[in-house]
Amino acid sequence: MTSRFDPETGLVGLLSPVSEDVFFATHWERAPLHVTGRGRKDFTGLVSTARMDALLAEQVFDGDSLSMARTEPRLSAEAYLTENGFADRGLVARAFQQGATLILPQLQRRERPLAALCRGLEQRFSHAVQTNIYLTPPNAQGFQTHYDTHDVLILQVEGRKRWRLYDTPVGAPFRGEGFTPDAVAAGEITAELVMEPGDVLYVPRGLMHDAINADEDGPSLHITTGILVRTWADFLLEAVSETALKSPALRAALPPGFAAMEAGALQPQFDAAIEAVRDGADVEAVLALFSDRFVTTRQADTAGAITLGAPGEAVCVRRRAGIPLHLAEDGDHIALVAPGGPLTFDAPAEDALSRFIDGETISAADFEALGEDKARDAIARLIAFGAAQAD
Repeated sequence: MTSRFDPETGLVGLLSPVSEDVFFATHWERAPLHVTGRGRKDFTGLVSTARMDALLAEQVFDGDSLSMARTEPRLSAEAYLTENGFADRGLVARAFQQGATLILPQLQRRERPLAALCRGLEQRFSHAVQTNIYLTPPNAQGFQTHYDTHDVLILQVEGRKRWRLYDTPVGAPFRGEGFTPDAVAAGEITAELVMEPGDVLYVPRGLMHDAINADEDGPSLHITTGILVRTWADFLLEAVSETALKSPALRAALPPGFAAMEAGALQPQFDAAIEAVRDGADVEAVLALFSDRFVTTRQADTAGAITLGAPGEAVCVRRRAGIPLHLAEDGDHIALVAPGGPLTFDAPAEDALSRFIDGETISAADFEALGEDKARDAIARLIAFGAAQAD
């Protein structure tokens, strides 16, 4: 029986019946995976054709939040945007009628169900996740054969879409590289499949692919969730920077006249620099920095904060589900590292905050060591900045 997909189930819910262990061991950054819905998953609670139609009629979109694409004939932005860079509703509808795919990038910034989907996946990956929504007219194709520079999980919502997968000419490309059509060849088709409603397709970055609506009578709607990974190269660059703060040798200038030297002349100093990083890198500090950046750059979920207003002394709160939280020292204070940025408290709040992170329900009474005013303020700030919700 088909059931409405719960975005809180995250990766487990998307991959079922395939296990996470199989996915990470066999497919992640290696090979595509097609998980058929078999009538079990209904993604229309995340987005639907009707919802997209309503969004276009009711909200304002610009060139960053709406785009359109068509393989032949190609479509320029001027075909659907005004001179001021905003989407013209009539032109958008007309271009869709004429075979152009409607794309709503980063729609999780406007739609709560998509935001919940991203939060659930981010909890598992520790990488940022975003959504792009693609609505393709009957028998139409939005893009030529290409590869993406980020891994994607594709959720087929409505209609059917035929996908062709090819070779991987560029293994795990950097996100900033971009795709140059004339620089790579697609190679032979390695798989061809039709995505039905409820299906999920994982495509690792660098794998060439294309897709076309497989229906003659209706549009195809799918969600592409892009996983924007931080790489080992990113981690190593930060480790070098951290080590250089402690190592004058790494901060020394390259030798005078280095531009005219042979590479061999620099090799001994280069080897010594690599050794200094290997011996001096603080992996724990770099990991903590990456973890804090990941958490604080997520958008805070403040739903209910305005409705509740200033909480009374007796209000009990609990940790908001689906968000990462942890404590960090901040001089003489304690910081709750949370989406949107850290919240700083006086040190005596640590015990209550630790229990809060562990899932206990707390109130101002748990912060009595801070004094009456600061105790009430602690509860109010947890609610205002999206870390807590009323129990």
